[in-house]
Amino acid sequence: MSDEFDVVIVGAGHNGMAAAGYLSRAGKRVVVVERLGKVGGMTSSGYLIPEAPEHLVTPCAVELLFVRGTGLIEDLELPKYGLRTIDPDPSYAYLHPDGSSIAIFRDAKRTAEDMARLNRDDGKAYLKFVELLDALMDIGFPMMKAEPGRPDRTNLGKMIGALVRNRKLREELTILANGTSDQIACEWFQHPASIALLTGIAAGAGPIDEDGNSAAYMILSVLHRLGTGKPVGSLQSFADAMKTSIEASGATILLNAPVAEIIIDDGAARGIRLEDGRVFRSHAVIATCDPQTMIKLTTPGQVERRLVKRIEHAPVSRWGGAPLLANIAMSGPLTLKKHQDLRHDDADLNKAVGLIGTPEEVREAFASTRRGDIPNRHAVSVTPMSNIDPSQAPPGGSVAYVYLPSMVVDAREGWSPALKEKTMASIIDHMSEFYDGFQTEVGRWVETPREREIRLNATNGCVTHIDFGSMRSGTKRPAVGFGGPKPAIPGLFIGGAGAHPGGGISGIPGKVAATRTLRLLKKTNR
Repeated sequence: MSDEFDVVIVGAGHNGMAAAGYLSRAGKRVVVVERLGKVGGMTSSGYLIPEAPEHLVTPCAVELLFVRGTGLIEDLELPKYGLRTIDPDPSYAYLHPDGSSIAIFRDAKRTAEDMARLNRDDGKAYLKFVELLDALMDIGFPMMKAEPGRPDRTNLGKMIGALVRNRKLREELTILANGTSDQIACEWFQHPASIALLTGIAAGAGPIDEDGNSAAYMILSVLHRLGTGKPVGSLQSFADAMKTSIEASGATILLNAPVAEIIIDDGAARGIRLEDGRVFRSHAVIATCDPQTMIKLTTPGQVERRLVKRIEHAPVSRWGGAPLLANIAMSGPLTLKKHQDLRHDDADLNKAVGLIGTPEEVREAFASTRRGDIPNRHAVSVTPMSNIDPSQAPPGGSVAYVYLPSMVVDAREGWSPALKEKTMASIIDHMSEFYDGFQTEVGRWVETPREREIRLNATNGCVTHIDFGSMRSGTKRPAVGFGGPKPAIPGLFIGGAGAHPGGGISGIPGKVAATRTLRLLKKTNR
């Protein structure tokens, strides 16, 4: 294999492969180097429980929420290469301790009616709230897809058109864009179950008490318009389809190829050196690892000190927390104890993501994290993976994906095996108040934030690479000088979740990095 390429991409997560797909389709010589033995990064999965070798484990993300609206699936022809998806309806359901529930259906009106059973005013408010969120999506989605600092005419036109159409909502949109998600939930809704549904959804984007994070509610508009997109065979099937697609278009992927150095010479990126000593020269490098890891990999002394410090001080799980994830393998079925029986309709909540946690418990999840503590009650979501896609567990068995949005990165007493066991026992006890089946557990896979940091080389185990916030968006993500069209370090582009528009599965950071790289190569006649 040649050791010279147009572009070297660090990381074969979905953003790295997205960048490779667009570049290789443009005729560029591309190599993707991945430190692990499989593609996918945070979109990977596998059979990781020795006691349950037929139960499929998903270590990070589980659904294709945002990618469906980006064009990535169509551009890379992923259905042609094996991608199939399922859309449970309802997709999510808040499970109140008294057995009542609120389901999120594709139909916003039906969701409002479900909410109105508990509080008539909340049902009316939900329809108005979704109208506001639709406006936010019409404005925000083109902004997400556009290149920061250099928006294309199509997305710019859509954004301007949406602003004009929704000018009467300007004040409400300003309140939404600047408020905390907890504040917005309490402003709009009254019943504790309604507030818990909203804050439970928003918690996945970070602390619910930080200004500006209520934009996370756009996910509701996405759910109503696009559904969740659970890949058949887990997200690994999505990653594998991307791999096959980009290799078909000429890109090369090297696995078990950890990077030792991003070579910076004469002020610009010139390629990479692997830990085994191999060197790949290139005209550009796209780093899809988190920005702090990227800056550590650059040639010592070759990047301006102020730029290094700017990245080192970018917020990464600044509140002291990151998600804790677990997969529970069971020999029997996983079913709701009473919430399904108390439904008034034919909605199957056993296939929905179950949101557990009262408003107080969601708030305490973040408050305890800031104190360095682990709460006794939890804000947790339960995705019954095998109820949605039976191929992910053996016949008669089941597997649950368990996600806690906030857990201490560094526990006060240290993350010992005993503390992990105690914490999981508490979580399972809480979930067992709502679900039957956990008593048939045959094995589990659990990952603390620090363990994720080691496995995926992600600083503090942060799944978004850089914390969300108004000061870390657009051209200011991950830091001022690094998010615009002109890279702070010539030839070195950030193409992962640390770049615009941030975390989640969209492929946009990779696509934007590819666009910028193509412009550089054209400018230099490459």
